[in-house]
Amino acid sequence: MSGPTRALATLACLLLVACGDDDGSFTPDAGPLLDAGPGTDAAFAPDASAAIDAGSDAGTPDMGPPPPPVPEDIFFIGNSFTLGGPIPNLVHDLAVSAGFPEPNVGYRAVGGQSLEWHRADTSAEGAPGRVAEGWDVLVLQEYSTRPTDAIGDPMQFKEDATWFHDLAREVRPDCRVILYESWARRSSHSFYPGTFDDPGDMQAQLRFHYFDAAESFIPAMAMTTPNVTVAPAGDAWERQLAGGEPPRLHASDDYHAGAAGQYLNALVIYSTIYGTSARGLVPIGVDAAVARTLQETADATTGETRLPPGLGDPTFEVGHTVRVDVGPTDSGEWPALLTANGAAGPLTSDEGTSTTAVASASGFDGTQTGGVNANDLGWPAAVSSDSLWVGSFDGHVAALDRRATVVLRGLPAGTYSLTLYASRVGDDSGNGRSTRYTVGARTVDLEASDNTGTTVELSGLVPDELGELVLEVTVSPDGLARFGYLGAFELTRES
Repeated sequence: MSGPTRALATLACLLLVACGDDDGSFTPDAGPLLDAGPGTDAAFAPDASAAIDAGSDAGTPDMGPPPPPVPEDIFFIGNSFTLGGPIPNLVHDLAVSAGFPEPNVGYRAVGGQSLEWHRADTSAEGAPGRVAEGWDVLVLQEYSTRPTDAIGDPMQFKEDATWFHDLAREVRPDCRVILYESWARRSSHSFYPGTFDDPGDMQAQLRFHYFDAAESFIPAMAMTTPNVTVAPAGDAWERQLAGGEPPRLHASDDYHAGAAGQYLNALVIYSTIYGTSARGLVPIGVDAAVARTLQETADATTGETRLPPGLGDPTFEVGHTVRVDVGPTDSGEWPALLTANGAAGPLTSDEGTSTTAVASASGFDGTQTGGVNANDLGWPAAVSSDSLWVGSFDGHVAALDRRATVVLRGLPAGTYSLTLYASRVGDDSGNGRSTRYTVGARTVDLEASDNTGTTVELSGLVPDELGELVLEVTVSPDGLARFGYLGAFELTRES
């Protein structure tokens, strides 16, 4: 029996026979599988059509191979290192904002699990069954210490990665398999110096076994024609941390990825999948300055220089307007920033013309659906009924320390105006919901309580040299408000 046929036969058996699991440390899947589309923001849990024409990057020296085919479908297998973000959603948002056709992105990620566990998962949503649906790209992330000599089982990792590689490519022979390389624990972690000498030692072991799997083991052992590469996320961490902090890449447990680490992982995986530079991509979950730093690190690690289709010469016609709905309910009529750390774009104007404008949110504390259900602006009810919010339940003073941003990029030189709106039913027991919007030195306040039709405007705004406007959303210092909101905005090019 051939290897791929054997993989499918094994899959059939797995789907027919329930396999027990004796390891009590295995964490069950805590919720439904999040599949296609940008999805919702997952709380941190401890622990696109034809290939791009090479001529589109005119002026950029590129002696490398042509870019890979643009995927329609991408599937991820992993654990909390994939769930944090979630990484699949971040990669989706980066691809869409870069101008690629929207990919269908799915994932199976269960905290604390290995590829071996996923291989034996017989549940309806289990990885073997999902992979057998057929995908253009399969991203595999192993348990964080398994590809190490010190405390892992690198041979088992390579065997399991090969099994998934063969299964994916038997179903879809042009599937590309990408190994998502993980990162070393922070220097203050208890692993050092007992288990590993230092982070460099741990990363060296991870790097060796991920690249050995892709360059030697899978090509030698696969029963299908090999097509596998490494997304060197862990190497990007090592490069970034060589310059010290900030930004801090690890979460507070010195183990998982914080927001900056998640963004760097997504940049590296995006660049590996699409064969393009991370330069100029939207910030998601981090501010613009940190995003630029991490983009440079990602490019230095992957070596990608080719620009994606949406980051060429910026376009946005004078007199045209783009509208963006902000909040978790999608009106289906406007482009939407659905999550506290999401992206939308490239945006289409009300006049139906394409622009290179992209919007991304970061720093918001949550979403709410308690806005007014009817408005006086002629907008869809879903636009006024929800928003993203920033602030603190600990009172006005504490709320003043919270701030969120929306970055608008891909803007041609000129002047712009922003019309801003938000709504929340009730006045928070007399505290009000006065929100301050700031772009550069310009500020304007809006009272969001029971707001059915009041908007505020900032005009004469000039993008910076990178074609960006940064909108800051905070609680207004005037009054007693604990929360500030952003529910929708219009961006118009004035000149």
